[in-house]
Amino acid sequence: MPVSTISYGPEPSQVGDLYLPEGEGPFPVVLLIHGGYWTALFDRFQVVPVAEALVANGYAVWNIEYRRIGEDGAGFPGTFLDIATATDRIAELDPKVDPSRVLVVGHSAGGHLAGWVAHRAVLPTDAPGANPKVVPLGAVSLSGVLDLAAGDANRAGHDLTDPNVPPPAGVVAEPRADMIPVVSKLLSEGAINALLGGHADEVPERYAVTSPTALDNGRVPLLVVHGSADDVVPPSYGSVYVTGATAKGIDAKYVEVPGANHFDVINPAHKTWDTVLPWLAERLK
Repeated sequence: MPVSTISYGPEPSQVGDLYLPEGEGPFPVVLLIHGGYWTALFDRFQVVPVAEALVANGYAVWNIEYRRIGEDGAGFPGTFLDIATATDRIAELDPKVDPSRVLVVGHSAGGHLAGWVAHRAVLPTDAPGANPKVVPLGAVSLSGVLDLAAGDANRAGHDLTDPNVPPPAGVVAEPRADMIPVVSKLLSEGAINALLGGHADEVPERYAVTSPTALDNGRVPLLVVHGSADDVVPPSYGSVYVTGATAKGIDAKYVEVPGANHFDVINPAHKTWDTVLPWLAERLK
C-alpha cells in the first residue's frame, strides 16, 4: 500500500504517515493518534497494524506524530496545537483524501486527544485548537484518558519509567531507551501534570479546555471503548465521560470489552474491532 511521510510543521515530530488504499479515491480518512502517556518514550509506529487494517477496509489513514513530553515545545499548548494543526492539514492533505469524511481513532493518551478533537468546535476562541477547519464525523477513544482531573489525582504515569514496576499486560512497544532519563525527570508528579504544567487545582483553566469531561457538546459522535482488564487506564475514565457526555446531549456510546487489556484494543484481530469497524462505517452513511 502507498505510504508517504508528510510534515505539517517544522519540528521533527510534526509529521504524519499517510496510508492510501489502492484506487483513485477520494477515500474517507481516519486520523490515527497513538498513545504513550503523551511522552516521547513511544511513537506512532506502535499503531501501524491498526493503520494497515483500516486501509484494508477502504480508509486512508493519517497516522500522526506530535510533540510529546521530553521534547522541546511539548505540553500545553504545543501538543494540542500539533494535534489541531495535523487535523486541519487533512483539508489539503492529498487529492485522494476526502476532507468531508474524516474520522478519528486514538489509543490511551491518543484516545484522550481523539476525544479532545471531537470537542474542538466548542472550545473558547482563545483556547489552543479552537476554530477548527476540519470537524470529524465521529471519534473513537480506545482506552482513552478522557478525564484528566481524575488521571491527575491518581498521578497517572508517575511510575512509567520505574524499572521496579513490571510492564503492563500485552504491551506492544518498548520505551525508547534514549528518552528514559529525560522523561523520568518530568513524571514525578504524573504525566498529566507534565502535559499541562500543573495539577488540576493549580491550572484549572488548562484542564477546562483540554479534558473531554469538562467540554461542552461538540456535535461529534463518540465511541468509547475500554477493556475490563485494563491495568493502565481505569475503565471508569471512559464510563464517567460517557455518562456526563450523554447528559450534555452528546451522541456517546460506552463499550467495555470483557477480559481485554490496555493493548488488546489496538490489535485489529481482537474482538474489539467487531465493534469499532461497523461503528466507523455507520458514521459515513
